[in-house]
Amino acid sequence: MSKILKFPKKKKPYSDKFITGVKPDAIGDYIKRQHPHLSLKAADAMALAIIYSTYLQLVFEEEGDIPPSFEEFDKYIWAAHDKKTLH
Repeated sequence: MSKILKFPKKKKPYSDKFITGVKPDAIGDYIKRQHPHLSLKAADAMALAIIYSTYLQLVFEEEGDIPPSFEEFDKYIWAAHDKKTLH
C-alpha cells in the first residue's frame, strides 16, 4: 500500500517563524547581563524594540515593500490618529 503525501503549497514566511520562535525574556536577560546598570524593565523594553524592528525588516523584505525613512514612518504613525491630517 502506498501513502500519499501532501506538501504545503506555500511555505510559511520566515518572518512568521521568527516572531513565533523568538524569546523576548531570554534576549532581555542577555541585554541585562551585558549592561548591568540598566533596569530589567529597560532591558526587556530594548529586547522588544529589537525584536519588532527585526520583524518589520523581514516583512518589508518578504513583501517587497520599500521601507519608509524613519522620519516618514514616524509622521505616518502619528498621522493615523489625527483626523485633520488624513485628508
